[in-house]
Amino acid sequence: MDIRELHKQLISWGKFWAAKESLQGYASTSVTERCCQVLRTGIWASSDKHLFNHQADNLYVPDWIAGIDRCMTELPPAQRMVINRRYIKQAKLNSTERIALWHAQAQMLSVY
Repeated sequence: MDIRELHKQLISWGKFWAAKESLQGYASTSVTERCCQVLRTGIWASSDKHLFNHQADNLYVPDWIAGIDRCMTELPPAQRMVINRRYIKQAKLNSTERIALWHAQAQMLSVY
């Protein structure tokens, strides 16, 4: 595998995790806050179904995504952060972050 193939896989990996964060989403209020609202008002206004159907236990992760995740666990936290910012958050990186990204990709190539 070369750097271009890794870059393409990381783009797909980032889109996968970004879609899991944005499309399914997370509850706008926590379970604790929902219980506090019920106790304050005495009214159970809406269904809490959305609080339970997006648990990580129910998430299917393809093997190739899990492989990249395993490689990510071997990287230092700063390199993981820059990969997350670049590929999941799609943030624009400054020059220092781009250098850290290159180092992270090189390390991933040696492990992957």
